[in-house]
Amino acid sequence: MTGSQGNPMTIGWGLIGQIWGRPIFQVLVRPTRYSFSLLEALGEFTVCLPVDGHARALALCGEKSGRDLDKIAECGLSTAPSVHIGVPHIAECPVHFECRVIHVNDVINAGLDAEIVSQSYPKGDFHRIYYGQILGVYES
Repeated sequence: MTGSQGNPMTIGWGLIGQIWGRPIFQVLVRPTRYSFSLLEALGEFTVCLPVDGHARALALCGEKSGRDLDKIAECGLSTAPSVHIGVPHIAECPVHFECRVIHVNDVINAGLDAEIVSQSYPKGDFHRIYYGQILGVYES
C-alpha cells in the first residue's frame, strides 16, 4: 500500500530476498499508476497479504485508480498505523511488510528479451523496480 491515507494496489510482480546484507522486498510499478507518484513522493510502502475473502478487493484494487476513488472505502476495508513508516497497512490482512525504498531501477528495453517486451510491454510502459528494505513483518 502507498500513500499516507492508504492507496492499495494489487501487485503481481514482487520478490523477497537479501541484497546488500539487508532483507529486501522488490515491487514493480508502472509510471502510469497513481501508486507510482505516491512511491516517488513518500519513499515507503507496505505489502499486505490478503486472505481468501479478499477476491473482490484484489480485483478492484488492480483495476481502479486511487486518483478516481477511495479504494479502501469502496472495498469496505480499514487501515491501521504502521510501526516503522508513515504509510498505513490494511487492518484486515493477517500479515504485512513495512518497507522503506532504498533504491530504484528502471526496466529498460535495451537487452530485454524481445518476447518479454512484446508480451509484457506492448504499450512501452516499462516498470520501475522499487527495492524496499523490510523494516518489519507483522502478523495480526
